[in-house]
Amino acid sequence: MIDQIIQLEERLINAILYSDVAVLDQLLHAELIFINHLGMLVSKSEDLAPHLSAELTFSEIVTSDQQITVFDDLAVVSVFKHIVGSYQGAEFESRVRFLRTWKKFDQNWLVIAASSVPVGNA
Repeated sequence: MIDQIIQLEERLINAILYSDVAVLDQLLHAELIFINHLGMLVSKSEDLAPHLSAELTFSEIVTSDQQITVFDDLAVVSVFKHIVGSYQGAEFESRVRFLRTWKKFDQNWLVIAASSVPVGNA
């Protein structure tokens, strides 16, 4: 099951990197609870909006220190991401720890909760 979560995480990151909203829509639960790097509660539609408008773009996302724990039909992923991109035309580079909870619904794993915390300098 951990291999399946690793593959889903890779698919999620590629969808984020290339703003593939169709894949993101498939992987994120409709009632997603996401606390972003500013501490704001963000819904699924709010999370997808900057990808749809192209306000948010990424040129690089590098993963490190990924840890996965599985609890029956739940999987919790903790991972560092080094992120390079731009938001509303302003370039940024950051290092963030993400915590994501995946839940299995029938045969599909979906992200039901996530948070991101900035960690030091990029």
